[in-house]
Amino acid sequence: MPVPTDEVERRVSQLATSLRGSGLRLTHQRLEVAREIAADESHPDVETIYRGVRKRVPTISLDTVYRTVAALVDLGLVGRVNENPGPTRYDANRERHHHYVCTRCGLIRDVYSDTLNGIEAPEQVSGLGTVESVRVHLRGVCKTCERKGNDSER
Repeated sequence: MPVPTDEVERRVSQLATSLRGSGLRLTHQRLEVAREIAADESHPDVETIYRGVRKRVPTISLDTVYRTVAALVDLGLVGRVNENPGPTRYDANRERHHHYVCTRCGLIRDVYSDTLNGIEAPEQVSGLGTVESVRVHLRGVCKTCERKGNDSER
């Protein structure tokens, strides 16, 4: 399920405004990296972002993508998603949400839930320090992997 065009444009606009406000120049390459992350709900890694941007900007370098993603993360505009072994993946969705992660194929999808949003940190955590946010990661086997598993059992 692709990210709706209006949502992609809203995210890209927010990223562009924030990049400009940070003092970084908003180059065509940076804008295309932001667009690629904003449009990909799969939470892409840098190599995937690079391949997508390169279709539109053949001269972009992998180094430029790495530096742009790092700047977006440093500015708090894009989040890191480290749910599985392998490369770090990135999320341009800054709305409050949680993640569903398939333990077989690595699929990551956003989950919106008032119930999950209402979860508070347990009292004993206060002894460790201040809790800034609570995020829930739901882990399981996605429908595609379930079907593949059922097919192989036949």
